[in-house]
Amino acid sequence: MPIWGQVELLCRAIAEEGQKEADRIISEAQMEAKRIVAEVKEREERQYQEEAQLQRSQAYAEARRMVDSAELEAKRRIMIFREQFNREVFEALRERLIRFRSEPAYGDFLISTFREAVDHLGGREFVAEMNEEDVQNFKTEIKEAAAELSLTLEIRPVLGLTGGIRVYSGDRRLLYDNSFSARVKRREETLRQEIWRVVFETEG
Repeated sequence: MPIWGQVELLCRAIAEEGQKEADRIISEAQMEAKRIVAEVKEREERQYQEEAQLQRSQAYAEARRMVDSAELEAKRRIMIFREQFNREVFEALRERLIRFRSEPAYGDFLISTFREAVDHLGGREFVAEMNEEDVQNFKTEIKEAAAELSLTLEIRPVLGLTGGIRVYSGDRRLLYDNSFSARVKRREETLRQEIWRVVFETEG
């Protein structure tokens, strides 16, 4: 074969080998490009999910904060209303007790609270305190109740006592306070709960 024919064959073989190498390089480049694109997509998707999760967490936290804030405000308003309502009811109760002093049953109430006090204190000598008007109106009845029990009793008028009776032991070391204010104070928490139960038809 002429030399030129051999050269042509050699060039053709080199060209074919070069084409194969170029095809291989292109194929590898395409595969690498696909891998890189897949990694980028995966990374972007992961970042998107992380950001979405972060935004959801922040949104939930903000919503929870708003709900907690609303609940606290609601509780605050309920407590304000409750205290205001209780004040109004207790004020009405005090006014009702003052009116009670002009009713016929008030004398019996004083005698029964006097008996309750001396039973609680024990002993034979006592000092009873009432407001001046009650002393004028009921001194005799209280003295008679003490006599029935064979007790020695001194009755004193005091200022600032709206109603009821305070009873001391004879040496004034012990006191049983059955004044209006003391009786209300002793039952204040029970009365508050009862008011709340009646108003809202629920316990507590």
